[in-house]
Amino acid sequence: MHHDGDRDRHGGRFHLKVRHVILGLFGVLLVAGILHTVILDVRANRRLEALRAAGQPTSLAELALRNKLPMGTDNAACVYQSAIGMFVPPPPDVNIPFAGKKTVTLARGSGIPESMAEAVAEFLAANEKCLALLHEAGGIENCRFDYDYQKEMPPFSELRACAQLLKLAAVNHAQKGDPAPAASCIKDLLRMSDSLRDEPRLISYFVQSAYAGLAIRSLERALSLTAFTDSQLGELGDALAVTAGRIDLARALALERCAVIDSIHDPSLLEPSKIGAAIFKLPGVQSHGLIDMLDYMEDCIQAAGLQGPQRETRFKEIEARLSGLSHLHIAAKIMAPPLARTSQLDSRVHAHLDLGRTAAAVERHRLAKGRLPEQLADLVPAYLEQVPIDPFDGQPIRYRRTEPGYVLWSVMEDGQDNGGKEREDVARGEPYDLCFIVVK
Repeated sequence: MHHDGDRDRHGGRFHLKVRHVILGLFGVLLVAGILHTVILDVRANRRLEALRAAGQPTSLAELALRNKLPMGTDNAACVYQSAIGMFVPPPPDVNIPFAGKKTVTLARGSGIPESMAEAVAEFLAANEKCLALLHEAGGIENCRFDYDYQKEMPPFSELRACAQLLKLAAVNHAQKGDPAPAASCIKDLLRMSDSLRDEPRLISYFVQSAYAGLAIRSLERALSLTAFTDSQLGELGDALAVTAGRIDLARALALERCAVIDSIHDPSLLEPSKIGAAIFKLPGVQSHGLIDMLDYMEDCIQAAGLQGPQRETRFKEIEARLSGLSHLHIAAKIMAPPLARTSQLDSRVHAHLDLGRTAAAVERHRLAKGRLPEQLADLVPAYLEQVPIDPFDGQPIRYRRTEPGYVLWSVMEDGQDNGGKEREDVARGEPYDLCFIVVK
């Protein structure tokens, strides 16, 4: 009995030691976890402090404060809001190109069909005040829409209707042989695009690019319908160059970063389908996700500053690295937007702007020489500083005379030169180019 009791006591001491070891290990792990979380918090806060020290906003509230115009400054947004209020939509049963609810496709180089002329005239007459206000807004340098950056957006759908109105007015004026008001409407479209350059969120950048696209397509149609003066063409070329400088993906991503930071700090701002707020309650997930997203956004901002094929390659590398991260980086893997495609769209809009700017130079050469240039190099230095470079392959943009017209084109993201074929020229799924075509 004495020996059994001895064993029990020794066994009890042994079991007590095991429990102590387990509790000790748990305590070490707990302390290590807390220490790791604290270190992550410190790293994340230092990253934000470094951005602020570099003059970069780190929240939408900071951005809103920075964007606020001084008292008494003219604000184009107020005039755009007035224009929206004066906009008269076309009747739902009336077929109107560009602005109507029914899809109307106009053949290349053709104007507004005679069957629609009366309805178009009535629609434009009903919107004379709206057009005048859009022109007034385009003449104001500063534009800031007043809204809650976290919860609202500028009136994009209403502005789009106004942009389509400007496109229709430009084509209508060109068809009537009135180049001055046609050029004015195109420049108003470009200024509408420019007005969104300081808006946060990537959607603002996409809308800005879309308005620029409408202006380029308006110019493309107008050049096939009327002859502009050298002065008008020069002004259009300059306006296209200004817009190209104001559509800046790197800047847009720096502004989008504010929304990313806000969403990590307050997951309720995220779309419910994207990620649940519960995941950010796990220790260290919020700070770890913030660091990962700051790394990702910074890599993309730097990549946006690259040129040509190197840029597309770098964006693909960044996305590949993101997809290869472990599940410890789950916040970034779920939250990070796929920006390689955005980079391609950015290259498209800049290529398109260069095509439009080159077309204006071609027309100036035609006015001066009475003929189309043999090659784009003939435009340098009188009308262009240099032949624009295609952002997709690093080569000069392409040009072919079709007498009396011509085709300018970019090869787009596949890097394949298809001879200036549009999407409409090829079978579904076949490669095509980004083209600017004048048929006159």
